[in-house]
Amino acid sequence: MFKQLNGLILSAALVVAPAVASMQAEASTSTELSELDLRGTADLRYLFWDVYSAALYTGGEAYRETEYPQILSLTYKRDIEAQELVDATEEQWQKQRLSLDNSEQWLRQLAQLWPDIRKGNQLILLVDEDLQSRFYFRPEPPAELSASLSESDLKASARFLGAIKDSAFGPAFLGIWLSEKTTEPELRKQLIGRR
Repeated sequence: MFKQLNGLILSAALVVAPAVASMQAEASTSTELSELDLRGTADLRYLFWDVYSAALYTGGEAYRETEYPQILSLTYKRDIEAQELVDATEEQWQKQRLSLDNSEQWLRQLAQLWPDIRKGNQLILLVDEDLQSRFYFRPEPPAELSASLSESDLKASARFLGAIKDSAFGPAFLGIWLSEKTTEPELRKQLIGRR
């Protein structure tokens, strides 16, 4: 049971970055996105434990899986070590039976730059129109959830952690929460606004 609990807790992984500093600098100065609207929110609880609160921001009238940009933020309600998050990411991809050519490289990048998470920390993934993924970290998120969010907001209130340019990464990572193969279908419905 504790192994399953750890799997669910750790599947809350969100934050990836390359080891190459030049990639970080290039990504942080790339074209910024306009504001995206809050699509939905959801809380993950397992038995008696609160794990995280999630929020999804997108453009358009309704969520469309293949339309970007998208921003997913996770506000954690418990401490989780970085390596546990990396392991949980791999486990979720395996549960979804995904065949990902570059998953080992992505997991190594996670292991290099992922911070240990403390209760109250927020990790944010932004996937832009070109499927480039940028990651931000807030030690303490704002007291209230914003109705809209832009990259300018993130740059002003969060620390840039890095980027992954592989266009296959963003959809695969977001799919942990948003794919029809997700292990948490009710959470997915709430995030995409289909309560």
